[in-house]
Amino acid sequence: MTRIVHVSDLHFELAPERFKPGVRQELDLSIPAIRAARPDCLVVTGDLTSYGCFDRSQLVGVRRWLDGIGVDYLAIPGNHDLSANVVRGSSYPIMETYEPVPWAATNFARTFSQEPLVHRGEGPVTLLALALREDDPDGSLDLLAQALDRLEGPALVLGHYPLAVTKEVGVLASFGYQGYIDRVRERMLELLHSQPLVRAYLCGHVHAQTVTPLGADLIQLSAGGLGPGASAGWIIDVVDSTLEIRSLRGGGSKVFWPAEMLDGNDALDYHLWCGQEPVVVPLYVA
Repeated sequence: MTRIVHVSDLHFELAPERFKPGVRQELDLSIPAIRAARPDCLVVTGDLTSYGCFDRSQLVGVRRWLDGIGVDYLAIPGNHDLSANVVRGSSYPIMETYEPVPWAATNFARTFSQEPLVHRGEGPVTLLALALREDDPDGSLDLLAQALDRLEGPALVLGHYPLAVTKEVGVLASFGYQGYIDRVRERMLELLHSQPLVRAYLCGHVHAQTVTPLGADLIQLSAGGLGPGASAGWIIDVVDSTLEIRSLRGGGSKVFWPAEMLDGNDALDYHLWCGQEPVVVPLYVA
């Protein structure tokens, strides 16, 4: 059996913590749950920091924190580590500073020393981990297309932004890819649908644990915000010819969005997956 643990949106900060005071303590509370799961690989789908695109030392700090967990990991940037576009950068000049430079010169690439697309084999599954900016200045989608063409076995694709709306009501009915990757979303969806060996798309950004269909034979899994909430992710076991997917609960807050943004829904139900487990996904489809 191969085990992958999926978490997201750490929002790590060096002292003094400005975005969410106490976030480092919240993150530390989740380390025992990650270690207890004994993953072959921990995948982190972005927003490792709150303003790493502005201050590279934040990314250096979160890399040290991840190293300290003591498990193998694969991390990609989110909009706070690699700003999605110029408009977001202008609107949030510290939290989402846009870096008008080639990929290799970005704070994230300089800190994690990886390409816009990372391939990793984990047992019978290939992980394809994607860094993506609007209009794709880094050529990430071309790299993904080439990797998908070469696939010989099942794959999980990792990105920061959801490609489908995660909730029909409340704040998440309109917060997701919108305003971040609108112009490249369709091409990414087309690429995923073009290769039936892609069995799931793992993402973050929305600070909620959700399961969303991306088509008849493909699902999207969003993990919560491990630091600021909701402290929840996924344990993905590759067992024989299936993926068995179960919830991982961290030690931090189980909610993030304020009650007035939930359209009257129960906060825990809104943030956490309450459906049947395990979610079972076949590794191969006809």
